[in-house]
Amino acid sequence: NGIGRLLDLLDERYQMAIRWSLAHRKTVVLSAVLLFVGALGLVQFIGFEMMPETDESEVRVAVELPAGTRIEVTDELAKRAEAIIRREVPEMTSLLSEVGGGGWQSNSTNSINLRVLLVPRNERSRSSQDVVNALRPKMMLQPGLIVRARSSSSNFAQRMGGNSGGERVSVEIRGFDMQTAGDVARRIKDIVDSVPGITDSMVSRREGFPEMVIKVDRAKAASLGINASDVATTLETVIGGRRASQFRQQGEEFNILVRLSEQQRANIGQLKDITVLTPSGQNVPIGDLVTLVRREGPVSIERQDQERLVRVTAGYANRDMGSIMRDIDQRLQNITLPSGFSLNYGGEYEEQQKSFNELLFCLIIAIVLVYMVMASEFESLRDPLIILFSIPLAGIGVSLALFLTKTTFNMQGFIGAILLAGIAVNNAIVLVDYTNILRTRDKLILRHAVELAGRRRLRPILMTTLTTILGLIPMSLGIGEGAEVQAPMARVVIGGMITSTLITLLFIPTIYTMIEERGEKERVEETEGIGQGMPEPLQPLGAD
Repeated sequence: NGIGRLLDLLDERYQMAIRWSLAHRKTVVLSAVLLFVGALGLVQFIGFEMMPETDESEVRVAVELPAGTRIEVTDELAKRAEAIIRREVPEMTSLLSEVGGGGWQSNSTNSINLRVLLVPRNERSRSSQDVVNALRPKMMLQPGLIVRARSSSSNFAQRMGGNSGGERVSVEIRGFDMQTAGDVARRIKDIVDSVPGITDSMVSRREGFPEMVIKVDRAKAASLGINASDVATTLETVIGGRRASQFRQQGEEFNILVRLSEQQRANIGQLKDITVLTPSGQNVPIGDLVTLVRREGPVSIERQDQERLVRVTAGYANRDMGSIMRDIDQRLQNITLPSGFSLNYGGEYEEQQKSFNELLFCLIIAIVLVYMVMASEFESLRDPLIILFSIPLAGIGVSLALFLTKTTFNMQGFIGAILLAGIAVNNAIVLVDYTNILRTRDKLILRHAVELAGRRRLRPILMTTLTTILGLIPMSLGIGEGAEVQAPMARVVIGGMITSTLITLLFIPTIYTMIEERGEKERVEETEGIGQGMPEPLQPLGAD
């Protein structure tokens, strides 16, 4: 009985509101336009990113030592890092430590990867991102380390599958000269570090790997009958080793390598005393034929689109990607690049731009398809156009919902906006269709048909809207691990449905009345014009 009385009261209030809106049509239209403009103004306060960070009770820490560090030193540092994690992360359930790299980094002896599993989210007071922020400064155990800490989430795996290498912010420096590219990258890294919220910034090109270059004096070697391959083969044998034979024992075979002892190989000066046998049988010291030059060689050279590439990558915390990239772009406007160099934005930002462009195209196609379906059903091009006015009204609720809940606009939110293109028009379809029925079947005049259609279709509209909103509320709350990914879509749909329904109930009847009255006026004018343009009937012959 209470709900029934409430609905009766709503019917009366809505009847009064629709009469007022028809009497003040310009005010209603202007108010709707101002609300839409205000919603556009809120966009600058809404963050943008590709996917929201989720709390999946896992933290990953990567520590990189200088290139060439021995595995024993790396392992000792890993044990110290493990002790710090056990002390600073009481929420930890298990810890996995990997020293020396793995997979494509199997030859990297200077890297440490730590995977920390936490108790479920409802059993701890700190989020995984809070754990990361507290743990990051503790992991700087000594100078020269590169430390990266992040909260593992589902979109981390998506970034690893793309060209970004798992990094959220990436500035690409393209150019041929490696030395110049390194200098530019260090300048850009300093600029990126100055942006608030940036964490774990680094240059993709590592410090050079220490190496010894041996240059053979080919003229002197040729005079003794020795070529460069003889020198290379001798050095390869004494340093790397050469298989001389195999030792068999109980059905197993073991290679026998011939090379210098570890102590002799570690002393570069002793390499000059190694001799090479000439065709005449003489032993010539290699030091008389070669020149030893110590230098650092590149660990790797990245290329993309046939151009050498250096990336400045970073993560961020407590801010959205849109504002981070906007600040970086403003700071990089003043940088002067050497000739032959260019800058591009990659990483998650590049993927977000591609995804948003594709989703925008999908949104346009969805609106076009909705219009085509309505035009075929109404057998009119004007009525579907009136109904489409409800889609911008849904955008008002989208902006308000994201702003009030402090939610970023991401791929899931964009998908929710595409859903609204088909859902938001339902209420307007019900109103316009029933109004047309009353005008054609019951021969009601325009305003009476609009008022009666609104009163009779108010309850069905409220029921369909409330069932949709109530069904999406659990998803919008983001309850459970990883639920943050789907929450933006539900919030976008709920906000759009609320404002679209409330404003549509007044705005669509007003617009419908204005357009139909204008159409009737044009038809009357055409009819009068045709009547006035008819020639007078001819008088019969012989009449006065």
